[in-house]
Amino acid sequence: MTVLDRAQVDALLAQPDKVLFIDVRRADEISAIGSLPVFLNIQASELDRFRSAIPRDRQIVTISNHAGRAKRAAALLAQSGFQVAGAVGVQDYATQGGFLYGQKIVTPAIAGVVAADTRVEVIREGFEGTEGPVVLKDGSILFTENRADRIVRIAPDGSASTYLEKTGSANALALNAAGDLLAVQTAPSGVAVLQPKSRVLASSYAGKPFNRPNDLAAARSGNIYFTDPGGPAQAGSPPAKTAVYRLDPRGRVTPIADDVRRPNGIALSPDEKALYLANTAGEYLIAFTVRPDGSVADRRDFAKLAGFKATPNGPSSGADGITVDAEGRVYVATSVGVQIFAPDGKALGTIALAKAPQNLAFGGAERSHLYVVGRGSVYRIATLTRGVDRPGK
Repeated sequence: MTVLDRAQVDALLAQPDKVLFIDVRRADEISAIGSLPVFLNIQASELDRFRSAIPRDRQIVTISNHAGRAKRAAALLAQSGFQVAGAVGVQDYATQGGFLYGQKIVTPAIAGVVAADTRVEVIREGFEGTEGPVVLKDGSILFTENRADRIVRIAPDGSASTYLEKTGSANALALNAAGDLLAVQTAPSGVAVLQPKSRVLASSYAGKPFNRPNDLAAARSGNIYFTDPGGPAQAGSPPAKTAVYRLDPRGRVTPIADDVRRPNGIALSPDEKALYLANTAGEYLIAFTVRPDGSVADRRDFAKLAGFKATPNGPSSGADGITVDAEGRVYVATSVGVQIFAPDGKALGTIALAKAPQNLAFGGAERSHLYVVGRGSVYRIATLTRGVDRPGK
């Protein structure tokens, strides 16, 4: 029976609709060591009794600490006619650099946000990019699997399914007041409606195409605010021009800022009177005042980010996606985790994760769970608060 290495396991994890993982270890081993996203945890001696509960239209991967038990379980299932892809030893997978979950990752106590020792659930691993989450009316979360050019839906029960393919390489999502699904796209670059009927809203400014739009926020007024940090730096070439834009309901594009070194995540306050902007290369989260006509003013440093440091690619805080809760607290995905700030910019605490997060949104039936995506992973955290009751994030 084939013992799978990390690359083979990661490739199978990227096909959640086609592969099932069965862990044949004891519960205490899983808690102590960690696991992969499993369909079933059962002792090998019980496999025969539960064969009828195992789907036959999926590939099967069996799991144990160093693949010994997993190989025997895989052989039993293969003899019974199941499609067996192989066995995996999770400790070997972790030694090769793979991330195991099922390990206990918990939050600190942050007043009004999370209770102490709240478990950080890992919904699933192995996605081909994870960005731009948005919540639907039923509490499910959509996010972009950007390297695979598709959108994935995470249902309130934690199940994952493909929602939409061929998205124009969408990187981030939002909903407008009419319920249209919006996206910033990178192939070709632009701001577009994906559903109910696909159409491009904007693809250029002053006759020049956008570089690589990254994130967006949709206001009830119909204004859309979005960032364009440019593409990756090319050796021997000057950095791409960066910008933050407003797209108004008439389709006019207006620059908000063109001097932010790496504009990234963007979000509106609950009353939509403040606009927050993450600068990945900066030490501060930026804020603007939103005027009644949708234009912005009063740019200021809103909150100081932890983890700001020099890197081989220049200074960085890792600041990425932003969301807010109903009380106006601001949540930022950064290199040190999810940093949380009061409406006045005071630091309230940080939720550290196994991998640096990239973006986040509140979801679930009552918008009381914080969903965080990043580096191929999706996390869920039960909170003491709720997201804003409006379309979008």
